[in-house]
Amino acid sequence: MLHILTKKENIQALYCNELPINTTHDVLLLTQESVYAGILDHKDHALILSFKQCYLLQEDVEARGVKSLIDDKIQLVNYDFFVSLTQDHSPIMTW
Repeated sequence: MLHILTKKENIQALYCNELPINTTHDVLLLTQESVYAGILDHKDHALILSFKQCYLLQEDVEARGVKSLIDDKIQLVNYDFFVSLTQDHSPIMTW
């Protein structure tokens, strides 16, 4: 399953196990304001690193001016890769 997170509140919901996400099998794509969790010293950073497959949308990272702060362990992806993720994973949930 592909989970697309757009808001920082949704990352907090992960802490509380409010979202049905499996860190081993599911794919996490952070977009919009949720990309801040990719910053090394962000309070939610350790949580997203627990996912086997976690990506940040590069365009949203660049739009927020935080590219140089993003942990190099997290892959930045463009819109073409985003489309590939949607083709490869089903179902897709946007939170």
